[in-house]
Amino acid sequence: MKLRTLILFGAGVVTGLAIAKKMGEDDPEVLHGPTKGQATNPALAAVSDQAQRVVDLASVRSLDAIRRARGAIRDRLGEDPYDDAAWS
Repeated sequence: MKLRTLILFGAGVVTGLAIAKKMGEDDPEVLHGPTKGQATNPALAAVSDQAQRVVDLASVRSLDAIRRARGAIRDRLGEDPYDDAAWS
């Protein structure tokens, strides 16, 4: 009885390892993007840097607009600005 349990346990471990190995493999159907981080063309790199700056600035301005909108809503509702329970 104990030998059979040991064999079943061993078979379960081997099966689990085989499944883990299979799950860890890359799927050939999935396409991967470029692996290089920087553009080789200097002009393209400059444009990319400028585009990133514009995106960062847009993110900051968007968050500022959201904060202003929340403040306006709080003012209209007459809520305490430090009452975080209303925004949880």
